[in-house]
Amino acid sequence: MAVGRMEVRKRNQVTLPKELTKALAINEGDILEYTIEDGKIIIIPKTLVPKEQAWYWSKEWQAAEKEVSQEIVKKGHGKAYSAEELLGEIKNASN
Repeated sequence: MAVGRMEVRKRNQVTLPKELTKALAINEGDILEYTIEDGKIIIIPKTLVPKEQAWYWSKEWQAAEKEVSQEIVKKGHGKAYSAEELLGEIKNASN
């Protein structure tokens, strides 16, 4: 566990030490979330998802992605070299 110190400056500003930002890959403009637990500040780097991509990161979509990935590992996947061949594989898989 790394331990360091920071100073609270004018207007309650704190500068994150270079070692901290490097270790956690924190860059200018990144979002940090904080909680207070038992008199301690816990800071967690967060990644915000653009609104137009939010559907992909929903619990339902991610569950479906996981299911498909497991199915591919279990059964493998075929290769289609034309649209007709692909449609034929889909038709055969549903029978």
